[in-house]
Amino acid sequence: MFPRIFILLLVSVLLTGCAVGPDYVRPDQNTAVPEQWNQKAASQQTTKMAAAPGPSMADALPDGAAGSNWQWWTEFGDTTLNTLVTDALIYNNDLAAAAARVMEARALHGGAQSAQWPTIEIGGTATRSKTADQFVFGPFSPYVNQYDANATLRYEVDLWGRLSRGKEAALATLIASEQDRRAVAQSLIADVVRTWLTIRELHLQVALTERTVANFRENLTTVRDRYQRGLVSPLDVHLASQNLAAAQAAGPAFKQQLSEAKRRLEILAGRYPAGDILASDLDNAGGYLEAEIMPEPLAAVPAGLPSQLLERRPDLQAAELRLHSSVARIGEAKSALYPRLSLTASTGTKSREFSELFTSPTGVWNLAGNVFMPLINRGATQAQIKAAEARAEQATAGYRKAVLVAFGEVENALDQDIYQAAQENFLFDSAEQARRSVNLAQDRYRRGLDNLLITLESQRRLFTAESQLLSTQRARRTARVNLILALGGPWETESVSAQNSNTTVNPDEGAQK
Repeated sequence: MFPRIFILLLVSVLLTGCAVGPDYVRPDQNTAVPEQWNQKAASQQTTKMAAAPGPSMADALPDGAAGSNWQWWTEFGDTTLNTLVTDALIYNNDLAAAAARVMEARALHGGAQSAQWPTIEIGGTATRSKTADQFVFGPFSPYVNQYDANATLRYEVDLWGRLSRGKEAALATLIASEQDRRAVAQSLIADVVRTWLTIRELHLQVALTERTVANFRENLTTVRDRYQRGLVSPLDVHLASQNLAAAQAAGPAFKQQLSEAKRRLEILAGRYPAGDILASDLDNAGGYLEAEIMPEPLAAVPAGLPSQLLERRPDLQAAELRLHSSVARIGEAKSALYPRLSLTASTGTKSREFSELFTSPTGVWNLAGNVFMPLINRGATQAQIKAAEARAEQATAGYRKAVLVAFGEVENALDQDIYQAAQENFLFDSAEQARRSVNLAQDRYRRGLDNLLITLESQRRLFTAESQLLSTQRARRTARVNLILALGGPWETESVSAQNSNTTVNPDEGAQK
């Protein structure tokens, strides 16, 4: 019997492979895409990124990630930042949720994959019945026992690719969820670095304010001394006092922003937002707080070609994979228009005595084939097909929009990278000129050549120029982070975030795309 079943299954498998529905092809971008970015200057430079290819569909998987080992944030040379990034990749809740979605997609893919294989069930029953006494003739007992044990094999022949299309869609969704997790990890790292840069700027802003307040207080002491000696009027005292109070008012505002930035960083790292992250981490890490300058910006990164962005950014790959899944669902829906063939084979034994259950005369078997084809509900099936096609059209439009948004992010980041550098240079010169103006104005005031208003105005301009310079320095470094994020890496985060995603996908399956 079993050779017959095997032959029947083999014939059924040979009948499969005619999958209805469209095969996936990457859609064309309706908008013309240039061969180079508008800002070509950045693409002329070379760094580690130039040697790192964008991940393929198989490379995107955690067990097959083939990319650069460039952990770009370490180039800031701050061990505390490295620790914060590591903590965020381990404890961040958004990343943990993304990893859980990968596990959900993996389970659904496993279910779709198992549907293509036969199922085997085993069972057994034991019954005891009594016949009415008036129907008992002869010495027979009115009580009857019956025992049986059976095994049943069921298999659906995938004639029109319903099961294979479902598996294809589930696999695309699975890999898309992994790409989503990678995109969340990328955004998380960038958020940590940007917040860290903000904290550093605000620390320097607070220090600048404190130095300015000290200078203004010293200036007020000088003015009061000159007033007591009758050299200046009370107006100079009031103006110097107002200048000091205005500088003092800037301190609480910067400190409030600093507390908020600390709490934001603690939330990213999965910690309670107590606002004391500096006390527990940064002050003990070799202490950038001792340095009164912003860290050097990261080296310029090459933008590459616009077409490379489609293979480099995980969010674009996720969008395309979901489009692939929706196209496969069209074939799954169309297969409902065609007959479904299922095979059932069972074997077992039956006996009135349990001790004789497995003897040769008690064997039974059954082999059946069932064909099912809908006739009356074809209108509902057609509606399901049209709905699947509409969802594919939505996914196509969403993918094209995601590509355009990604292009825009790169172009904006390239602009920011250039313009912020120019602005920093101008503000550096402005601050230097303001320092010279303050020194000259104070000297002339002490010698009685100018009034106090010139000195106070030059001091305010110096404070404004230095504060703007700090903000621009932070913005320039943030712009470089934004450019790396817009370009999609390369990133190497799996070794750190493995605790959030213990998932693996067969690269051979991933390459089916």
